Amino acid sequence: MEIGNWSATQDLNAIYRELRDLGLETNVAELEAFGFTVVRNALSPQVTDRLREAVLREAERRFDRSFDLADETDLAGWTLIPYLLCRDPIFEEALLNPGPLALVTYLVGNSCLLSSLTSHFKGPGGEAIPLHADNSNGAPPPMPPYSQVCNCNYALTDYREELGSFAVVPGSHRLARKPTPHEAALHGPDRNPQAIPLEVPAGSAIVYHGNTWHGSFRRDAPGLRINLSMFFCRQYIATQEIYKNRVPDEVLQRHRDNDRFMTLIGERTYYGWTEEGPDRNFADYRAGISWHA
Repeated sequence: MEIGNWSATQDLNAIYRELRDLGLETNVAELEAFGFTVVRNALSPQVTDRLREAVLREAERRFDRSFDLADETDLAGWTLIPYLLCRDPIFEEALLNPGPLALVTYLVGNSCLLSSLTSHFKGPGGEAIPLHADNSNGAPPPMPPYSQVCNCNYALTDYREELGSFAVVPGSHRLARKPTPHEAALHGPDRNPQAIPLEVPAGSAIVYHGNTWHGSFRRDAPGLRINLSMFFCRQYIATQEIYKNRVPDEVLQRHRDNDRFMTLIGERTYYGWTEEGPDRNFADYRAGISWHA
């Protein structure tokens, strides 16, 4: 059908048209039905390589050692590489990738913030990341049915279960609660039988609802599993990483005319004033906020 300029869905109209133009209507249906979707070839091979190299370079800088992508054995389990946005322009490119960002916008609106941009840098052994739901972080149950937060998880190496792939419980977003400790297990005799591995090639994007139960399996083979996790939240939720007034001028200059980038990093938010009070446009801002704004 033709999407009109309907007042009841004023902001959603444009978002849905963009999703249709990008060929992502099936992905929207998967988000609604199962709480997650996979966009294959979301990144070109060249961008995938650049992102993987940038994460690896940052890990080596922080740990002051080299890593073997194919045969690493010394790094046991996973570690978080945080605050990557401003470490290389390729991370800015990943953030603004139109397809995944359109799906994120569908879930948490045009006014959403980038909460964090990190990598779960994983070697062999260690523990699995238990199943959990991001919407439950700091919020009392029950969870609302809509997504207060969401995630775009880029696979920068191939995902297979034995390589430490992403895990998800399809349809768990409809439960509107976090898993119990017993339900959260991803390893051993108590492993949740409803959890499935998402086995996808490098360059794929996994976008999922904030209520969806997810985690990752431990890696049982030498080498590294590298991802890029872009976590988003609605503007009334505190971000995990602080970007407002902290992004370097050279990055701001690259995006000074990109209102969406400035919104994502918090430069268009009005909360957080001091003695001067709110900006004079604050009332207009509040009046304009809607479900998908």
